[in-house]
Amino acid sequence: MLELHFKFRYPMKAKFLLSGLLVFGLLTLLDSTSVLGQFGKKAKRAALKTRNKQISRFTVRTDFSKSKKYISFGGGIGATNYFGDLAPRNRRGSSSLGYTRTYTTAFYLHRVHPHITIRSALTWMRLRGDDYSVANVSSPDPDDKGRFGRNLNFRNDIFEVSGVGVFELFPTDRGFLRRSFLNPYGVIGLAFFHHNPQAKTPVTEIDGTTPKSSTWVDLQPLGTEGQYTEVPGTPAPYSLWQIGIPIGIGLRYRIADKWDLSLEMCYRFVFTDYLDDVSSKYPSDEVYKKIAEDGNNLGITLSNRSAEPFAAVDGERRADISRAWGSTWAVRDNGPSKNTETFLTSPDGQEFVRVNGTESFSSPRGNKRRDYWVNTAFHLAYILEIKQKPPKFR
Repeated sequence: MLELHFKFRYPMKAKFLLSGLLVFGLLTLLDSTSVLGQFGKKAKRAALKTRNKQISRFTVRTDFSKSKKYISFGGGIGATNYFGDLAPRNRRGSSSLGYTRTYTTAFYLHRVHPHITIRSALTWMRLRGDDYSVANVSSPDPDDKGRFGRNLNFRNDIFEVSGVGVFELFPTDRGFLRRSFLNPYGVIGLAFFHHNPQAKTPVTEIDGTTPKSSTWVDLQPLGTEGQYTEVPGTPAPYSLWQIGIPIGIGLRYRIADKWDLSLEMCYRFVFTDYLDDVSSKYPSDEVYKKIAEDGNNLGITLSNRSAEPFAAVDGERRADISRAWGSTWAVRDNGPSKNTETFLTSPDGQEFVRVNGTESFSSPRGNKRRDYWVNTAFHLAYILEIKQKPPKFR
């Protein structure tokens, strides 16, 4: 009765109430659908952005290794400067432009990173030093007189195999055609080299007037510091195979799409002090006697050359210059003088002469500092693009 009474008593109000509830429900449903749709779009955009970022990282990492790498071949020529015991001054960093020698190389380059290239090279170079020629004979200082008195000379042909990393300042990450026109770089790596120091034998005279030319001989087998005598305190024979560490800087210039020209200066740190066959002090008279007993007269001759009347390489008379410096430095043309002494006579009767006080010169035989050299060269490289194989059709 109540339901019927409600139904028939309020027919219009119920109709309006039901209509309002229906409209409210529809509006609520539409609004919630719009909100959920907006939320879904944001989620989709966030997921797509994350996915694109991952794809981008993967593409950059793998794309360079496949399509941006390239290789180069080339060669270079330049100059080599020696620094060591036979340098013009008794200090590091002393060299002479007059003894700058040739440097040549052939190399292979492989770019492995936007900033890094690996370089393998075969190189030949020559080192040179001469006490007589670097001394200022007209107005000498103590260093010049010391080197003139020591009177040693050498040359050394070096054959080297090296592998270095070339670290460029600006990246090459968009292919070689978009590489920088100017790019500074640094170099560091490892090298193996063979060396063989030589010296010229003393100059003699024919008929007392005409100098007889001397010849280059290998120094390592002679043991000029007593290496083979086995006398306590003498050094061990040095190896002709050595390790070096190239450290340098350079500037690469792009001269064409596939051609690069570089100017490079490279210091070579080595683990030997015998690039010039000189490291320690003069052997003692006991060691010289043992060398003579072994029949190695040439080893004694090339160990202490202070009393030689001629400069072995230039062929000039040292006696004329030494007289101009005073009696203390005098070297007579033939035979001993009042400032020289005969310190040894070999079993076969050969006499060995030296200037008095050789060990007290301002430039004794060696200074115990490792030798090294510096290369300055131009490198020309041609780029070969690595062609990519297309994927197989399946």
